[in-house]
Amino acid sequence: EGFVGKRLCFNLCVMSQSDVGKSVSSTDDGMCSSKVVNSTWNIQPSTRSLLTINPIRNLVQNIRVQPNPKLDKLDLSVGDPTVYGNLQPPQNIQNALANIVSSGNSNGYPASFGTLQARESVADLLNRQMNQNGSKNDTFQFTESDVYLTAGTSGALELALSAVANHGDNILVPQPGFPLVQTVAGYLGVDCHRYHLVADKSWEIDLDSIRSAVNERTVALVLNNPSNPCGSVWSRKHVEDVMSLAAELKLLVIADEIYAEMAFNGLEFTSASAVTGCDAPVLVLGGISKRFVVPGWRLGWLAVCDRMKVLENSKLRQALRQLTTRMLLPSKIIQDVLPQMLEMSSGNTDAFGTLMGELESNAKLCFDGLSMASGLEPIEPQGSMYIMVKVDVERLGMRDDMEFCTRLLEEQAVFVLPGECFEAPGFVRIVFSPPERILRAAIDRIQQFCTKHDRLHAQMPAHKVSS
Repeated sequence: EGFVGKRLCFNLCVMSQSDVGKSVSSTDDGMCSSKVVNSTWNIQPSTRSLLTINPIRNLVQNIRVQPNPKLDKLDLSVGDPTVYGNLQPPQNIQNALANIVSSGNSNGYPASFGTLQARESVADLLNRQMNQNGSKNDTFQFTESDVYLTAGTSGALELALSAVANHGDNILVPQPGFPLVQTVAGYLGVDCHRYHLVADKSWEIDLDSIRSAVNERTVALVLNNPSNPCGSVWSRKHVEDVMSLAAELKLLVIADEIYAEMAFNGLEFTSASAVTGCDAPVLVLGGISKRFVVPGWRLGWLAVCDRMKVLENSKLRQALRQLTTRMLLPSKIIQDVLPQMLEMSSGNTDAFGTLMGELESNAKLCFDGLSMASGLEPIEPQGSMYIMVKVDVERLGMRDDMEFCTRLLEEQAVFVLPGECFEAPGFVRIVFSPPERILRAAIDRIQQFCTKHDRLHAQMPAHKVSS
């Protein structure tokens, strides 16, 4: 009775207007008392929230430059393949999703790490990808117990970093690279050490820069292949060289492979998990957003590849599972359609072939057209949805790539992202998933813009007409 009375007293205590700025507590005899804690309001944002910075979202959502009102805005800035409607998810998958919703059987909570059937389908997909160009003598196979479902590949990245890095640790990240890695790392208090990608070598890694960046607090090497923003697809040999170095340095590899199999010109995608004879464990990150054209469905995964049992005595798998219990994601509806999506995802389906045919054609269109623009030097894309273009800012009379982008938007209503978003000064990134007519119009405007600002062209003497 005494305990109940004290709790009842505590719960029924109501602060009067004169008690604002005071906290309520219970005395030993069960009566309520109050003491002054703050005399004024002092609500501050957390340090963690202020350290969470996404350069792309900040630029896209807060840009103050007004596009030329006389022209339709052509947006080639954000890697959302749904923007113009030319790329669509397969119709049979849309129908399957509608049937799942109407069935009423997917309205409950899923397991925190994903449903069994969905995780089995991811494991099957990864095994197909790994076995396409892996060793025939390799006995490693992913199973459902290796897979953790997440809210998009971004969620998989956050899960991976949360599981392996403590405050003050560091990870190795590519430069240029997708800035979300730094965004998530900054939120967690994890430092990013850069290694370098070499533009003249189709954006392969300078392996010596990895050696220079690693120290005693380095916990993981982050890879992104095929690459956003570079549009590169590494050869099998290069992937093997990188994985061999990771094994030598005893580094866990976090492999962002959201663009897996999205390669052009007959190039083969090699997963970091497909390198046999290498004892570096890999956390493979992937998802459905790009190849199925459904970024809004928000389903990704993290899969553990531990071929040599390096993690056998580690609690990493336990850590991953415990972290998934924070929120029951992704949506069970999307998890339930996943097996049908991935069953058709063998790399040779009509829908995927159509998608890749359009992207490859668009990549060639952009490379050829931008190669003809004064002061621009595009790096030929090998996959994904992006092309990086080197800008001769001095020749074009610009301070930097940011000014190039803002003036292009202001004068020609074409929106591309500056290289500074990806720590690639002097470059711009262009998305080539829009339809051909949009790309042709954008390339034409970019060519006009560059011709107008070309100092070299302006300084050339006029030809005399012979009499």
